[in-house]
Amino acid sequence: MLDFIILDDAEDDLLNAYNWYQAKELELGDRFLSSVQEGLTLIRQHPDIFTVSIVECRRALISKFPFEIIYEKKENRIVVYSVFNCSQHPQRWKSRVLRED
Repeated sequence: MLDFIILDDAEDDLLNAYNWYQAKELELGDRFLSSVQEGLTLIRQHPDIFTVSIVECRRALISKFPFEIIYEKKENRIVVYSVFNCSQHPQRWKSRVLRED
């Protein structure tokens, strides 16, 4: 199995989104995290099923929420760069990928 790395920026994305959803409605943050976990599990099990979108990164949509997981399969590992809110400007996650190269 490939190493699975979630960068600090992606962890921050998750925490910020969780807090926002949890403040909106009790347990909505928990449902968000559950949907993200489903996406991460799918990526771990089948990292090549999502198409490459830009800069060798793949984008996995999160069910029921307007977010996507931005990740890259590199040699023997999967790197998660962002849990991206689709309503934000994509330059935000793209700058993270370019910074890692």
